[in-house]
Amino acid sequence: MKYIEANTFTPIYDNLEDRIRLVINYQDISNRVDLMITRSFILDLIPFLEEVVLSNYTDFDVDQEVGSNKNLSKTDSIDLDFYKTVEKLLMKVDASFVKKNAHTLLTLYSKDIVVKALLDKTILINLINSIKSSLPNIKWGISHDF
Repeated sequence: MKYIEANTFTPIYDNLEDRIRLVINYQDISNRVDLMITRSFILDLIPFLEEVVLSNYTDFDVDQEVGSNKNLSKTDSIDLDFYKTVEKLLMKVDASFVKKNAHTLLTLYSKDIVVKALLDKTILINLINSIKSSLPNIKWGISHDF
């Protein structure tokens, strides 16, 4: 089993695989992993992550949080394709709230890789929104308000 600490998340729709490719650490080839997320898994993942936010961050305000993170940066698509790795199917996600620093420990599991990330509220919300924005809503029959 390989363990990776996530520093960047880049979700994109992979038309060939008809899945969301969640690229972890896209510029760090030794710690990069491309997790593939199926439509079925997304339908469970998004509500799960939103529930994590709602149950742990009582001061959550959608209008205030969306798009307000200065830590977001544009992905270099040349690097994204150049360093592409073998895809791993995302099989399980766990989240636990760390009270002492008000962060969420997000753990993503594939068959042979475990990815961990310690996220504050804003980064977690932006991760959820970036995954949502990569969804092929019409093709997958998912509402834009999902």
